[in-house]
Amino acid sequence: MARGRATDLAVRNQIIQQHQNGISQLQIGRMFRLAQSTVCFIIKRFTTTGNSRPGKAPGRKLTLSDREIRLFRRHIRKNRHMAVADLVTWAR
Repeated sequence: MARGRATDLAVRNQIIQQHQNGISQLQIGRMFRLAQSTVCFIIKRFTTTGNSRPGKAPGRKLTLSDREIRLFRRHIRKNRHMAVADLVTWAR
């Protein structure tokens, strides 16, 4: 598999199944053509969370509160003619 590419969920489940059958991480990695660190990460995630799915991707957190978002959307609907720069100034 290519670096940075997500491992298929079916493959993840097979990796966990092989691990539960007592096969070493190195052998599992060779079977599925994955790095041993990838296999280790999948097994570790399963043992800590009980789920083989990958976690949430990191991203920028929303800085506005729910109330501020509602106000901002209401303002945009009422003032469609307003320039984008004016909206950004208003939002700050």
